[in-house]
Amino acid sequence: MNELVNLKSPISVNFEVSPVCDLSCEFCFNAEVECKKINHPPIERVVRILDQLAKAEVFEVRLFGGEFFVYPYWRETLEYADKLDFFLSFVSNGIHINQEVVQKLLHHRIISGAISLHGTKEIHENITKVAGSFDVAIKGIKTCLENGINISILFTLTKNNYQSIFETCQWLKLNVLEIDEINVGRLTPYGRAKSDWEKVKLSLDNYLFVFSQLERIRNELGILANFGDAFPLCRLPVKYHDYVIGCWQGTGFGHIDHLGNVRSCSIAKGSYGNILETSLTKIWDEGLAHFRSLKWLPIKCQKCDQFCGGGCSASRYDGGMYAPDEFI
Repeated sequence: MNELVNLKSPISVNFEVSPVCDLSCEFCFNAEVECKKINHPPIERVVRILDQLAKAEVFEVRLFGGEFFVYPYWRETLEYADKLDFFLSFVSNGIHINQEVVQKLLHHRIISGAISLHGTKEIHENITKVAGSFDVAIKGIKTCLENGINISILFTLTKNNYQSIFETCQWLKLNVLEIDEINVGRLTPYGRAKSDWEKVKLSLDNYLFVFSQLERIRNELGILANFGDAFPLCRLPVKYHDYVIGCWQGTGFGHIDHLGNVRSCSIAKGSYGNILETSLTKIWDEGLAHFRSLKWLPIKCQKCDQFCGGGCSASRYDGGMYAPDEFI
C-alpha cells in the first residue's frame, strides 16, 4: 500500500495575504467571497500569521492573493517576512509590478515568482474582464526578467484558451525576454466556474490535447512546459508522465488564508484548523491524519505502482476537502 510522509509542518505554503483582487477572471476560484466588496485584513493579523509560520519552521512562503500587490501593506509584509528569514516568492497577476516593486523584491532577496497569463491579448482580457490587463502584465513580466527575477507563467485552462497554449508561448518567445517555464493549471469547479460547471468543464480529450501542446512547446520552443497540478497518471500516455508536476498537499505543502485557516490548497475550500487558535504543527499532525491515511482513495489508487495521489482533489465537483480526481 502507498504511504504519505508525515512531516511536522509544511515545507512550503501559499499565504493568501489578502483575498482582494482587481481582476474579474471568469474562472476565479475565490469569487464566492466577492473579492471587491470585502476589506483587506489588518497588518497586525498578517504579522501574527507570519509569526506562527516561523514558529512552525516553515521554509518557503509564497506571497499570494487575491492579488498581493494591491494589499495596502504589502511593503511592510515583505519586510517583516524577510526578517523572519523565510525563502520568499510570490504569485501575481502582474499588473502592479513596476521598477519600484521589483527593487523592493530584490532588496528582500526574492529572485523568483509566478505571474498569470491566460492567452494572447484578446483571450487574456476576455478572461480577466479588464481592458489593458494583458499589456501591463507583459510589462510586469519584462520588468522582472530585466532585473534578474525569474518568472514562471501560470496559465489556467478554460474552454476558451486551451487550444491557444502553443500560440501564447510562441508570442512570448518572440516578444518578451526569454521565458524559461510555463505551468498549466486545471479548471476546477469552485467560484465562478462552479455556477455552470457542466458547460465550462474540460473533457479528458481536451486535457490530452493540452499535453500534446506542452510537448510541442518543449520540443519546438525550448520552453519548459509543465502541467502544474496533479493529474491521474493512469489516464495519460507514459510519455507525458514527467510533464505532471503533481501535488504535495497535506505533506510538504499547504495553503494559509487571510484569516489563518489551513487549507489543502489555494482552490479547495474547507479548513483543518486556524493557526491563530491552534499551532500549525498540531493541525498538520492531527488535522490531516485521515488525509494521509489514503483511505478516502479507491483501492486501485492506494496500491498503484505509479502513485500520483489520486490526481487532483479540487477537480471533482462537490468532492469536499479531498476526493479522487474527476477522471478516476
